[in-house]
Amino acid sequence: MNGLIERYELAEKAGAEGVWDWDLRTDKLYLSPRFLEFLGLEPGEVAHRPEDWLERVHADDIDWLYASFEGQMGDTHLPFQIEHRVRRDKDEWRWLICRGVAVNGHNSEPVRLVGSVADITERKVAEMRLRQSEQRYALAAAASSDGLYDWDLKSDKIYYSPRWKAILGFRDDEIGDNPDEWFDRVVPDDLIWLKATLDAQVEAGGKPFQQEYRIVDGQGEVRWMNCRGIAVLDDHGEPVRVVGSQADITDRKAAEQQLRASEERYALAARGANDGLWDWLLDAGEVYYSPRWKEMLGCSESDVGVSPGEWFNRVVLEDRAGLKAAIDLHLEGSRDHLEHEFRMRHETGSEMWFLVRGLAVRDEEDRAVRIAGSMTDITARKSAERQLLFDAFHDGLTGLPNRTLVTDRIAQALNRQRNGGGRHFAVLLFDLDRFKTINDSLGGMYGDQMLLTTAKRLEEAKRTGDTVARLSADEFCLLLEAIDDVPDTVSVAQAMAEAVAHPVTLANQEVLLTASIGIAHSASDYERADDMLRDASLAMVRAKSSGRARIEVFDTALRENAMKSLRTEIDLRSAMELGQLELFYQPIVELGSRTIAGFEALMRWHHPERGMIPPVEFIPLAEESGLIIPMGRWALQESARQIAEWQRLFPRKVPLFMSVNASSQQFRDDDILARIKEVLADHPIPPSSLKIEITESMLMQDPSQVEQIMRDIRALDVKLSIDDFGTGYSSLSYLHKFPLNTLKIDKSFVSAIGQGGDNAAIVHVIATLAAVLRLDVVAEGIEVEEEAQFLQDVNCKYGQGYLFARPQPAAVVTELLAKEQVMLVEMTKG
Repeated sequence: MNGLIERYELAEKAGAEGVWDWDLRTDKLYLSPRFLEFLGLEPGEVAHRPEDWLERVHADDIDWLYASFEGQMGDTHLPFQIEHRVRRDKDEWRWLICRGVAVNGHNSEPVRLVGSVADITERKVAEMRLRQSEQRYALAAAASSDGLYDWDLKSDKIYYSPRWKAILGFRDDEIGDNPDEWFDRVVPDDLIWLKATLDAQVEAGGKPFQQEYRIVDGQGEVRWMNCRGIAVLDDHGEPVRVVGSQADITDRKAAEQQLRASEERYALAARGANDGLWDWLLDAGEVYYSPRWKEMLGCSESDVGVSPGEWFNRVVLEDRAGLKAAIDLHLEGSRDHLEHEFRMRHETGSEMWFLVRGLAVRDEEDRAVRIAGSMTDITARKSAERQLLFDAFHDGLTGLPNRTLVTDRIAQALNRQRNGGGRHFAVLLFDLDRFKTINDSLGGMYGDQMLLTTAKRLEEAKRTGDTVARLSADEFCLLLEAIDDVPDTVSVAQAMAEAVAHPVTLANQEVLLTASIGIAHSASDYERADDMLRDASLAMVRAKSSGRARIEVFDTALRENAMKSLRTEIDLRSAMELGQLELFYQPIVELGSRTIAGFEALMRWHHPERGMIPPVEFIPLAEESGLIIPMGRWALQESARQIAEWQRLFPRKVPLFMSVNASSQQFRDDDILARIKEVLADHPIPPSSLKIEITESMLMQDPSQVEQIMRDIRALDVKLSIDDFGTGYSSLSYLHKFPLNTLKIDKSFVSAIGQGGDNAAIVHVIATLAAVLRLDVVAEGIEVEEEAQFLQDVNCKYGQGYLFARPQPAAVVTELLAKEQVMLVEMTKG
């Protein structure tokens, strides 16, 4: 033995570690001089007791050290390594790393445990400081290591930075710009939370968010990511982009999991002041319940005995089996520790949620003889989780399922159908007619009342098993389960429409609720829930555009038209920059002299592939996309420049005038007054020769605001004209109220003049009314001489239409004016 010790001491001098040798047969332990120094012991006898070492080990670490020793008692001996703390002085704890392995005797049974120890206190302190430093500067570090993304919500394209792709182990060219490149790789259990977080934050608008989730990388491994981001809003407060970053937190999550495992083993001591404690002597069948344990259940000290039944009889019946199974699994050794959530009855009868943690004490035969632990009241947390889960998947106003939840249910129905386990179903999309008008005119409170009434009526009218959801402001969705054919679906839709279509009293007046309904049926073999919702929306839009309060079923032509409109909108965005837009001018003729008095500027689009696109195709798209504002500015400037040139080339006693159409968006979202002032400053034309044409519906959107803008325009001596008079509200009150100069009679009345009857009478009345109010009248769509003569006879001053000239490019109109100028000169000479 002395020779062995000498070798130990020689080896020790060559390194920085202490050595130990535990003879299991004699229970003698050799501790080297350096090991003794680590323990704060003076060098002395060669032989020591195991207690010289083990009694100095920290209470939180001793069980793990014993477990490492016991692990060497089996048939296979693999070297072990464990870190633990030892008390060197009264208040000084040192960290040691212990390595060891068992040595067998002649009978292949372990006879010795030998190993080494090293002092790693400085390393542990450095690690602690590093963690503190990392916490302080985590955000700064994230900026350089995170992967960035930029999601354009309108195009539904995402820019992924090279770092974003590299984090997942992909090359730059392996990831495109589709959102599915991201979401298809997210672990399904986390995907719904990630999407719910993104949807909720986009709707909230401009508020930073953060979500942790799992994703599969390029090697098929699951990694944890921390996604941060914020919604970017446009000038109208609508979200247009979501930008942010994601960081790989896999290592942190692993460390947290290890930390939680460690915390669970020592939770009893840390939580003793807050949690209820219990100590169960299994052989005796007695349980100690701490005062706090009893207090949490509303019991006094004397109300609870020592039997296990005092606990289990208070557990909610549905949760007893699960609790007992969790305890048994730990006692059998299948689980390292006990941790389980369950419900118990309070003395008042109410249900409470608890988290139980515990650890068994085992005898030398590894049989559990005792189990002790804590019980934590988690009722508030469970309530918050339920509320959070409900809020994530339900609409805040109506309490109905939201888009995320109904989309998930549609996806489940598609999966059942694909797997042969489900019947056909349908998705119905309801859009309330005139909701925006009612909401804007009466106020948001009454708008909310209208939505709540609609939600209640749909819920009461739906079939059992169907789902009603609210998708957006005035859009509701009905998931119609187990309905095999389209006619049955339409019948249900009609019944739901009738259930909604009853008057509701808002602000002391009755308002009739109606809805436009679009239907998508699963017989069309959909792959994705979003596609089904999209097609139902397309059908709903057709129902709304076809007159409202209608039901339309999706067909493929709708999708083709939608794609055509999308392509047209994309092309229109570049049309102005590429010079594809042009103004045509249609002469407005003085009916008495049949000479040109002015023009209406009409926009045309020369598409490089499709040729001339009619305004009816691109003007509505321009209004929906907001492009009408820059297009309107350009049209105002260009038409003013052109009329200035014609006034210079063809001077008249009364200068030629120019009528320019203005959209409601120009009045609402653009400073049209400032635009007109710029035009008058840029072009030398009399202000009275510029006419701004507006529609009747525009006057009714916000009468007070529109009236003030119109008065400011008239103060510049610019004229105002009502377009298509007679087709809208046709209210005499606004003719009196608004500062108008001209009425334009719609061509639908003019074309019916030859038929006589009411239409001719209407034209006569309009002309007479204009004369009384001292307004000029322009009749549109004159195509035959009979119409022109009738209009002249009823004192209609101006007319325009194919009888006189079609809309033409500026060059053609210039030639037309030149010919008329020659004719006027000859008439003067004659």
